[in-house]
Parts: sequence; C-alpha cells; structure tokens
Amino acid sequence: MKKTDISKIEDLTSLKFLVIVLFFSLIIFNFLDIFIYELTRNLPKIIFYFFQNIIDPFSDIVDPLNIIILCLIIIFLNSRIHLLIRNKKKCKLLEEKTGLSSEEILNSFTYYSTICKHWFWSLSIAGIICNIMKYIIGVSRPKYFLIENYERINFFNLEHKVSSFPSGHTQAAFTLALLLIIYTRNFTLIIVCIACLMGISRIFMSMHFPSDIFFGAYLGAVIPILLYKLEYKKKLKLFEKTKIARFKEFLKLIYWKLFI
Repeated sequence: MKKTDISKIEDLTSLKFLVIVLFFSLIIFNFLDIFIYELTRNLPKIIFYFFQNIIDPFSDIVDPLNIIILCLIIIFLNSRIHLLIRNKKKCKLLEEKTGLSSEEILNSFTYYSTICKHWFWSLSIAGIICNIMKYIIGVSRPKYFLIENYERINFFNLEHKVSSFPSGHTQAAFTLALLLIIYTRNFTLIIVCIACLMGISRIFMSMHFPSDIFFGAYLGAVIPILLYKLEYKKKLKLFEKTKIARFKEFLKLIYWKLFI
C-alpha cells in the first residue's frame, strides 16, 4: 500500500487554505445548514439507527480524555526510565525479558514519549481552541434554535451546552485521524472516512449543523499537522539512525517496566 505523503498534508496549514475553509464555512452556515439538517430528518430510520447505535458509541470509545491519560502515563514512565537504567540489577532483568539493550530501552521510551507529547498537546490545544470558539461565537445547536427559539448567534454565550460551533466531537475525531495518518502513513482513506462518519453522526444526533462539522474537521486536522511541522518533525528525525523498538516490542517493554 502506498504510504501517505506527509508534505502534502502539511499544505493544510497554509493561510490560503484557512481562507478557503472560512469562506465555505460562511456559505454553509448561511445557505445550507438548516436545509441539510431538515433534509436529514426525512431519511430512513435505518440511517439514524446506524449513526446513533454504531457510530456514536464508537466515538465514546475513542474519547480524547482516555488517550490523553494514556499519553501522560507513557510520558511519566519515560521520566522514570533513567532511574531504572541506573539500577544495574533491574536493567539487566528488563534486558532479559525484552531482548533489548539498555540503549534501545532508553531510546525507545524517549522516542515514544516524544510521540505521546505530540498527541497530548494536539488533543489538548485543539480541544481548548474549540471550546473557546464555542463560547465566543455562541452558535445555537439545532434543538435550541429550531425548537426553543434561541438566537442563531449569541456571542459570548455562557450556556456551554447550547453552543454548537465548531463541533467538539468532530474536532476530536479529526485530530485523532490526522495523528494516526502522520504516524502510520497507511489506511488514510479508511481513517478519514471513519472520522467523517463520526462528524456526520452529530447531525443525526441533533447536536450540530453541517457548518459546525465542516469547521470542526478543519480545526481538528490543522492543529496536529501544525505542531508536527513546527516542533515534532525535527525531533523525531533525530531518532532515525537510532535503533528503536517496534510498537509491539514497546508494549511488551511497558508491561515489564511496570512489574520490575
């Protein structure tokens, strides 16, 4: 399978692309949001069942908070690995259990910890920006606008549950999608399709309009790419000539690290 060219993905961080996204977000917001939302209400029930009972529960499984906690655990373990390496008895035991040298163990933890920092900051920063935008712009969710007669836009709205733009679920889905694409460089189409389905599900859950999904996808995608381009790309290149444990070996390494 042909690997994804990351340099092409980095073009998403350009100012030109941002202007295009903002332009289409305004078009969708003003002319298509309500039309598309009401159109979905007339679709067969099986489509609603698919999004509500299959896609939406999957979104809960890949909750960003769970991934952030996992990343913090690995970062913490990396901060403690130097102490273990200095303990000759424990280090030798870990080498025997994993088949890795002390240098490979240290380099592997540092390498995967760097990746976890990228994941942690991508999810955190994108989530914070998303929630700040919700508060500032104050676009009402479909339920509040169409049923409870809220204003479409209420700037600096303190009722967070009301605010819709951009979609937090979609932002999180695309942040995770782009992180997976950056580090696997395979299955790009499948990953993007799953992220799109997770975003579209928010319309069928009556939580968002299409413009919320559209801009949420952009926000979620651009943050991990920008951080990779400005910060982590150079750092990770330093490990190219160093022997690093494969991911399966690293999981085994974590397992034995916890028990030694």
